[in-house]
Amino acid sequence: MDALDVRWCCPVLTLGDFTDLAGARAVVNEQLDWLQANADLALLDSLPGPNEPNSEGKAVAQWVTLTRWAQQALYEETRRRSAFDGVLVQGPPLNMKGGPREISPDVQALGDLSHWLDRGDAHIYPGDDDPEVAVDERLALLQPIHPGKPVCVTEGGYSTSVDRGYTGGAELVSEKAAAQYAPKQLLVHAIAGRTFFSYEALDEAPPYKDTRATREAGFGLVRTPTVNPDSWTAKPGFDAIRRTLALLKDAPLLISSPLTVDVVAATADLRTALFQRSDSKWLLAVWRAVDLYEWDRVTLTGRELLVQSEQVTVTFDEPRSVTVYQPSLQDTPTLKFNRSTFTLSVGGELQICEIGS
Repeated sequence: MDALDVRWCCPVLTLGDFTDLAGARAVVNEQLDWLQANADLALLDSLPGPNEPNSEGKAVAQWVTLTRWAQQALYEETRRRSAFDGVLVQGPPLNMKGGPREISPDVQALGDLSHWLDRGDAHIYPGDDDPEVAVDERLALLQPIHPGKPVCVTEGGYSTSVDRGYTGGAELVSEKAAAQYAPKQLLVHAIAGRTFFSYEALDEAPPYKDTRATREAGFGLVRTPTVNPDSWTAKPGFDAIRRTLALLKDAPLLISSPLTVDVVAATADLRTALFQRSDSKWLLAVWRAVDLYEWDRVTLTGRELLVQSEQVTVTFDEPRSVTVYQPSLQDTPTLKFNRSTFTLSVGGELQICEIGS
């Protein structure tokens, strides 16, 4: 796991585990004891506060008090142990509910927790929209909980439960759209310097107790029609993320680069990011911040949105070998050439140009 750079974000307590600060400390220490005895702490990325404490049906004063006790206990008890020096303590990720009007009172009530955390935590689900939609707005809403601290997104993804009889008010997307959105979602957070956790690895197998569970069942990157792993199959989104990560590998985002490259397009929704791998090859990611799917909450049906391609011109200071990939579609390259300038036709798909000398 370490060789694969896999890391673990491990929740250790819920609001139902304790009734006072001393009880919260006891729960945290019990969990830390277990982790220290049984887990490889080199693989442990972070310990988050209680998950979505504002959605447990408790009165505001009650969940706020319990959450503050939990966060204080988690931070102070973790920091007493040198074995966890490399593990981040994250804030509690709130349920974003219906938007700014609904979440703002919860943020105000919870208050500043920055003295009890290393990093803020957020859950951001785009519904059926492009991954970029509402990210900055929602992170700004949560900022008073962790002022002056970095923030990560530990949940974000798309539910593909379009054929499961969902009757609720949230948006769903097709597996095709989810596969197109998924690698873009990684990049949206990467270029902002945020750690991002795609929610989630596996679908949930039927039966589903209610319509909320039906929606929840479809966020996985792997279909699970039964609890038997032999029945599990990868969704297109799984392969899209796999291909994207395989291309980027150990490549950090480049703020400045010795590569002279100019990217021009007559559209305001164009996004680009430049990376360089340890093998010295550059990776130019090119995509558009556009909606690809529309879910109708009234008819409970969805449709793919047509995205007209735009011409994007890329120019180097000298001819270079270029291999173009579309990770949402296939493993193999879509184009290969050696030029100083070229044009890509960019619609809804992320395209990654692997650039050599």
